[in-house]
Amino acid sequence: MDNTIIAVVVYLERRKTRKLVGKLTRDLKNKTYIFQYDRGYLRSKLIPLGPELPVSRKPYQSPILFESFVDRIPLKENPSYKDYCAATGISPQEQDPFVLLTTIARRGPSSFIFEAEREKMFTAANLIAFRQELQLTRKEFSIAFEVSNKTLYSIEKNQSTGKEVMKRLELYVRFPEIALFEFRRNCAQIHIEKTRIVEQVLSLKIKRKK
Repeated sequence: MDNTIIAVVVYLERRKTRKLVGKLTRDLKNKTYIFQYDRGYLRSKLIPLGPELPVSRKPYQSPILFESFVDRIPLKENPSYKDYCAATGISPQEQDPFVLLTTIARRGPSSFIFEAEREKMFTAANLIAFRQELQLTRKEFSIAFEVSNKTLYSIEKNQSTGKEVMKRLELYVRFPEIALFEFRRNCAQIHIEKTRIVEQVLSLKIKRKK
């Protein structure tokens, strides 16, 4: 999953400035495209990305790709389409709109440019960093998040990938509110001082997300 594009990040690029506009994401389960303007862009009162996307705090949702993005993708009937694809290293048969938007449609006639935000693989190093940030020993972490100590040791020492366990632990890193809920469920056996530290760290992470 390391190469998966999870969002199209939109910037307004001018001669001497570059400003984050917002992100286009998609909910694969509900087959919906979502575009939301960045808070900083809202304060700047700059131009909208397109007529169907006036600058607003609310996220825009659509079952089909927004016209402002569709218009940037060259038509396959264009005689130069294969050349565009070759120049950006993609196949002329590529269908993924996020790939198309961040390659052949990355730059267009407007000042808006599109860049890919890729999914980052959750690794043993990420797990160790998370555990150490919470100031928990392996044994304490295994109790707090219901992972066997043996499995945790194997993952941290790169002796096992522990795919299913890693998926769950990655969820705790991405969503500290879930981690805090799980921790509070299982923290009875952990020293009260450590409990306070973990709650403080996770609560701060939750605040930063808002």
